[in-house]
Amino acid sequence: MSPMVTIFVLVLIVLPLSIYSAYLLYVMLKNTDSGKKYILFGIQVSLIGGIVVLDNNIDLNGFEYIIVIIGLILSMVGMSKDK
Repeated sequence: MSPMVTIFVLVLIVLPLSIYSAYLLYVMLKNTDSGKKYILFGIQVSLIGGIVVLDNNIDLNGFEYIIVIIGLILSMVGMSKDK
């Protein structure tokens, strides 16, 4: 992947998605006591990370595995909060 494509991906795709995800996480943590929303959000993040891991054309140098792990951690937090 050329450096221009990498910069394009980081600036126009990854940065807005990470800001939006952080905002959603903040709103979710602030407004809910239910663990089910945490679990669903964690599953969604894990699925997106899994799709990125399986795609041969995307090489994020291991960042895709971090996305999957973050999704699993969110699901575990939701399971512990659901009691």
